[in-house]
Amino acid sequence: MATTIEVLGDKVTLRLTSTDTNGKYSFLEFETPEGVGQPPHSHNWDETYVILEGELDLNLNGVSTIISAGRSIDVPAGTIHAPISKQKNTRYVMVAQPGGVESVFTSLEANSSSLDDMQRVVEIVTKEGVNIAM
Repeated sequence: MATTIEVLGDKVTLRLTSTDTNGKYSFLEFETPEGVGQPPHSHNWDETYVILEGELDLNLNGVSTIISAGRSIDVPAGTIHAPISKQKNTRYVMVAQPGGVESVFTSLEANSSSLDDMQRVVEIVTKEGVNIAM
């Protein structure tokens, strides 16, 4: 059964977790308001984004890379990216391989009372394998 959590402006539905797929992949659905997104970061898993509605700027390696509804893009492990919604409401799915990316979002949700402190957010996501590009 899918679980939906809200963290840092994103509504994230965990459709399939690494537990569901024996660690092979995770499948998450995002609903993101305009202007909401993530800081530049990288990690050691691959991600595929499929845009269902709206537009997402992935900012790949510091270059604006806008993906519109009906389009998809692969982001290899180690690529610096910063997904930001460019329209009123952007919906997209993200498949991560291998699985496990859901731990980033569940850890943020578990620490929701301290997410107004960006240094704390960085500490949380770093423990989950995300490298913030400063």
